[in-house]
Amino acid sequence: MSIDRMVGGLALGACLLAAGCGGGARQGGGRRLSFSLPHVLNTDHPVHKALEQFAAEVERRSGGTMVVKIHPGGTLGNEQELCDNVSNDTDAFTKISSTILETKTDLARIYSLPYLFRDDAHMRKVLDGEIGRELLDMALGQNLKGICYFDAGARSFYTKRRVASPDDLKGMKIRVQKSITMQRVVEALGASPQQIAFAELYTALDTGVVDGAENNIPSYYTTRHYAPAPFFVLSEHVRIPDILLMSARRWNGLTPEQQRIILDSAAVAQEYQRRLWEEKSAEYQAKMAAEGVTFTTLTGEQRARFAAATRSLYDDLAGTRLMEYVERIRAVE
Repeated sequence: MSIDRMVGGLALGACLLAAGCGGGARQGGGRRLSFSLPHVLNTDHPVHKALEQFAAEVERRSGGTMVVKIHPGGTLGNEQELCDNVSNDTDAFTKISSTILETKTDLARIYSLPYLFRDDAHMRKVLDGEIGRELLDMALGQNLKGICYFDAGARSFYTKRRVASPDDLKGMKIRVQKSITMQRVVEALGASPQQIAFAELYTALDTGVVDGAENNIPSYYTTRHYAPAPFFVLSEHVRIPDILLMSARRWNGLTPEQQRIILDSAAVAQEYQRRLWEEKSAEYQAKMAAEGVTFTTLTGEQRARFAAATRSLYDDLAGTRLMEYVERIRAVE
């Protein structure tokens, strides 16, 4: 851990006390609060752009008395480490894939269940509604306060050779996130799941440690994973949102006015990110196709084969809280 982060951790108590004693944001002056926000994405990724928007909004709305400092590119750790750092108050914020929360609460498995959301519109309606708001607070007991969701699109497989059916994945070594559910999805499709840090994935693909991975189109493009793995099948097997997390203790140490600034700024950033995500996804796919990447669009029958192969993941959920959420999500029109 760097000296700056050690000092930041030691200063936490003073920061919380200051925020809790009425040192709220005031136009033209007031106590200045600084919040760290590390994440693993590159600076040209749409989610990073949205985080920059979030930071700008926080500073503007607070009159400069609240500042969010972004540390991109995984320089302060992988997503699991960054999640842990918010949980233990080393950092104030982070952006993670929601699968990482599976290490904090079993309920987070809901995000990784295959073919749960019918499409992007269905997912957004769920996340923007009552169910999504409930799920943002699933890890409060681990000092993790969900602030908002960012789109991470539909995750699909990309590999060194063409894939058009579950049979084509059999025997392949596929990188997955640190998620038991995602491991089971890949296993159900006949492949061998490999947990590899995102920052190390390009090398693993390039050297043949893995045969492929699964992610969304912007991440595939901005990491240049398409160079060693130029076959992308639009399996769209899961739609896993990103989550902006904050230390619950730091959140509780803010005044109501400061909390509203955080939430309003996040709402602006979320809307901006969704527009940018759609634009960049189309732009990046066109650029990669022009460079020779093969995109395979599945027919309805082919997609049904992928869904059928992963249906077993729901068999063990009968009578559980997870299945209650599955049924509520499926009922959203």
